[in-house]
Amino acid sequence: MPWVSLFCYKVKSIIGQRFHLNLSGLNGGLILENVMGPLSSGSLELVTTNPDENPKVTFNYFKDPQNLQTCVEGLETIVKVLESKSLSKFRDPLLSVQDLFALVLDLPLNLRPRHVNAPFDLEQYCKDTVMTIWHYHGGCQVDKVVDHNYKVIGVSVLRIIDSSTLLNSPGTNPKATMMMLESYI
Repeated sequence: MPWVSLFCYKVKSIIGQRFHLNLSGLNGGLILENVMGPLSSGSLELVTTNPDENPKVTFNYFKDPQNLQTCVEGLETIVKVLESKSLSKFRDPLLSVQDLFALVLDLPLNLRPRHVNAPFDLEQYCKDTVMTIWHYHGGCQVDKVVDHNYKVIGVSVLRIIDSSTLLNSPGTNPKATMMMLESYI
C-alpha cells in the first residue's frame, strides 16, 4: 500500500519557489503519494571518467508491474480524499478531480511527455507524473565499493559515508540516518 500524505501549505511557497512561478495570493494544498520500498530498480553508469560529466541514470520506476499497481491504488485513495465530504469545503466546487489532476500535469515535475487522457487514466497519470524527490542513493554499495567500515575497497585512508552507501531506502529523508552513521564511524 502506498503512503499518502496531505500537505496544506501555500502553493506559492512550495511550487512557486521550486518552479519559479508567480502564484501570489493563491492558497492551496498538495496531496503526495510515496511508494515505499519500490520493487523496481534502476541503474547508474559512468559514461566517462570525467567528473564534470553526468552519469547515465535509468530509473525504471515501473519495471515491476506491482509498482504501477501500487501507484494506481495510491491515486485511488487520493481521489477518495478529494471527493470526501470533509474536504469538500476546501475544494473549488467548479473543479473536478480530473481538473485538479490536470493542473498537476501542467507543472514541470519531470521531463516525461504528458498525455491528454492522463487525468482520466490513473496508470497513465502515474507514468506522466512519476519522479524521485531528491534522495538518490545506492551508488557506492557496501561490499561492492566500500567495506563494512565504509572504507573504499582498494584505497587506503578514504571512507565514503553518505547516502550513496545505502542499499535500501530508509523511507524518508536519509539525513538523520547519515548523521548518526557519520558520528558512529
